[in-house]
Amino acid sequence: MFWKDIINDSDLWTGLRFKIGKGISGKYQIESGNNCRFKLISEENPILWGTFGSDYYGVWILNNKTDWDLKEMPVNPISSSIIEKSKNADYYKFWSRYFVEDLCNKNKSILSSGIWTITIGSSFKNRLDNTSEFINDIENTFDKENPRWIEWDIGRCGSIVALKDEPIEKNGRVKWFRKLVREDSCPPVLVWFLSCIDGYIILDGHSRLKAFQLESVPIKFLVLNSIVEEEIKRDPKVQANVLLGLQKRENNKRKRKMDIEEVNKLLISVFDTRPYYRPITNAKAKSGYESKWTSEVREFGVKQKLNSEDIEDMIERIEN
Repeated sequence: MFWKDIINDSDLWTGLRFKIGKGISGKYQIESGNNCRFKLISEENPILWGTFGSDYYGVWILNNKTDWDLKEMPVNPISSSIIEKSKNADYYKFWSRYFVEDLCNKNKSILSSGIWTITIGSSFKNRLDNTSEFINDIENTFDKENPRWIEWDIGRCGSIVALKDEPIEKNGRVKWFRKLVREDSCPPVLVWFLSCIDGYIILDGHSRLKAFQLESVPIKFLVLNSIVEEEIKRDPKVQANVLLGLQKRENNKRKRKMDIEEVNKLLISVFDTRPYYRPITNAKAKSGYESKWTSEVREFGVKQKLNSEDIEDMIERIEN
């Protein structure tokens, strides 16, 4: 595993890009099948089931919420000694490196082979200049509806899904994190973007998210993405025409002179050949998956005494 910093066009740090070597199969996997069915599993144990609405305006999620055993946690618990180290460091750089190291150093990481990024996330309202991901509907993170209908927004501004029950206010970790929030030293919430739900699941930080909410402070996020790099090819004729146009404009006394920032943006738009990062979540395709998926969803609904009408709406992919 190796990483490098991601710097945007404004010369601001926005995150880390790192690569997991070949032949590694992560503990978290997504199965998919016909009729837009999918399931997130951890070593065969279901985490959630999902399916798209019939008109593709959203997605149904059936959540198998659980409280992880220490060995099963995607990220090891954050200690007070780590908090102390973070106080004298650049906040997002420190925590991005911490999470990447912890995810990769576990005996059985959730990450599989491929290219990954970890970048800064926030709500659109609380965005920073180097925010890369916008998270929507944060106030409904601990929505108790199960199954839950999540309506898709326009663009990359997905909702967030909790994998554990809402922590209680008197919980010891919540109290500690509330104190850290007031001191402006609470670690960010780590979420993973899943393209199958066009949204985010919490990998680490349910108690921290609750602490941020109780303190009425904007929640800080780091976002994990599995990505593919797509090559960008530029047309030499277009490049030559842009250079010629800039020269003509400079020599034309009647036209307004472009400032340096305008020229730089134009040149970047036609000469920048850096690869484009596209987030995509890999899944294992399963044949004959429909009957298995449907049976599991119904059985889980009965076991958990969930609303049977909601379960059937999910199976029939009825838009809510």
